[in-house]
Amino acid sequence: MMKFLIIPLLALIPVWFSGCTQSAVGEEQHAPKVSENGATFKEGKGVSLTETMAQSIGLKTAEVAGEKIAPVLVVRLQTLQQGNEAVGWLSPEQAATVKPYMEVELRPAGGVDAPALKGKIFRVEKTTVVSGGDYELTVQSATPLDSNTALSATIHLEAKEDLTSIPRSALLSTAEGHFVYAKNGEFYVRTPVKVGAISSTQVEVTDGLYTGDEIVTQPVMSLWLAELQILRGGKACTCGH
Repeated sequence: MMKFLIIPLLALIPVWFSGCTQSAVGEEQHAPKVSENGATFKEGKGVSLTETMAQSIGLKTAEVAGEKIAPVLVVRLQTLQQGNEAVGWLSPEQAATVKPYMEVELRPAGGVDAPALKGKIFRVEKTTVVSGGDYELTVQSATPLDSNTALSATIHLEAKEDLTSIPRSALLSTAEGHFVYAKNGEFYVRTPVKVGAISSTQVEVTDGLYTGDEIVTQPVMSLWLAELQILRGGKACTCGH
């Protein structure tokens, strides 16, 4: 009789252990993940920082506002011969924002800190030539230019009113797209956004945020790295800028 009782009891042991294991796995999957530096990540909530860590990285937040933005268009130009003209290419959308006689700042390509030369837009015309865009842009410089020189032209476009905008420092750009870290209670959640006009200090947000939302203005890269460290062991699969 004892022999028949022992077999059913032994058969139940794997079930008990299996139930305990599944319960432990379930709890582990839903538990917040914590990094060595004290940052916590919770699925659906975002990244949470200790007060000490927030102070050490200089965390700052601000509300999304509606502001007037003066967009900046940067175009790559090339001089064909010595003189005062340089040529570049524009998309139809870019061509619609510029017109002759608008002022242009010219610098050597890649020379962000180089002194700017003054110039103006001479002509914008549609072209059938295979090129980098559908419209040819001709810029005239106030000073002579060397032949076969690559230049960067900065054009300050007309300001737009009442746009939902954020500081440029709040925007995180990766191979996956554009993001901001929006405040979600004690957490900061990485939120995808679509951007429009960009000035030297502000970025227009066309989708993903509303005026009054609170976002991290700096340092977004530190938050992104903290999130990567928790989720991927510090191994980024994309490149942030």
